Amino acid sequence: TVVLNGDVLDPEILEEASVAAAEAVVAVTNDDETNILAGLLAKRYGCRRTMTLINKTTYNALVAPLGIDVVISPRAITVSNILQHVRRGRIHAVHSLHEGFGELIEADALETSSLVGKPLREVKLPAGVLLGAVVHDGKVVSPRGNTVIKPGDRVILFATADAVKKVEKMFSVRLEYF
Repeated sequence: TVVLNGDVLDPEILEEASVAAAEAVVAVTNDDETNILAGLLAKRYGCRRTMTLINKTTYNALVAPLGIDVVISPRAITVSNILQHVRRGRIHAVHSLHEGFGELIEADALETSSLVGKPLREVKLPAGVLLGAVVHDGKVVSPRGNTVIKPGDRVILFATADAVKKVEKMFSVRLEYF
């Protein structure tokens, strides 16, 4: 790990830090424009992956086409953390996507969940919900029609904003659980 102390936009410093051989450059100054330019320069010098802190949400859509690999958004991180505490049941992680368009949800399947115990081809998911992955016994499985979710499996899914409540209900603790 190399930490630079100097002008991140100075080509000499970038060469001295061997940015071309770096696996990633993380630009996290207090200035969005400096972070963006640092990421772009790192890419120009051959760095494979760049991560850039951006506070202004209006910049998010602009940087992806420029080649910045990961945008670190304090606002999105805060929203995701708040949602994680607001959502009920066995939901472990919630990530807000594209300014509230939808959510990526990671939850534990309970015995009382409508997803448990039958092949996924027989499960009717609410409109706006896509099942992305199932973690069973520490292994990530790409769900298929014959996949059967068992109690305790971790389920990762996408839900549009209007389908989130239905997903929440699918993973909530019901009275029969006790």
